[in-house]
Amino acid sequence: MKTLVVDDEFVALNKMTGILSAFGECDAATNGEQALEMYLKALDRIHPYDLVTIDIEMPGMDGLTLLARICEEEKRRQARHTKKIMVSAASSVDNVKQAAHNRCDAFLVKPVKRQALLQKLVDLKLLESSQLVVAE
Repeated sequence: MKTLVVDDEFVALNKMTGILSAFGECDAATNGEQALEMYLKALDRIHPYDLVTIDIEMPGMDGLTLLARICEEEKRRQARHTKKIMVSAASSVDNVKQAAHNRCDAFLVKPVKRQALLQKLVDLKLLESSQLVVAE
């Protein structure tokens, strides 16, 4: 599984990449602009991400804008759907609605719990439940 983790908080970024790198290639971006550039390069190389986790609240391009831009590029290029998990400390109803409207596949509240993240990966069919036993 090829993953892109986007978060401006160093601790959260390291936690997510630490968990997800056990399941394949895992890249990290600290802002929306950098993440969009990495996402587009992966599409250009025909080696797209399977999963992108996106923090909603970031300076510059926020997570909801990044999510919308990624979805626009998927549609424009007729690329396969990358699974997207939005992550936020602020689990407001508006954030969840906006994320869902922009084709987000799942939503997690910070601090992200390892088991909750892994269960979302199973739910999204990115991992088999048998892989969870190995990961523990």
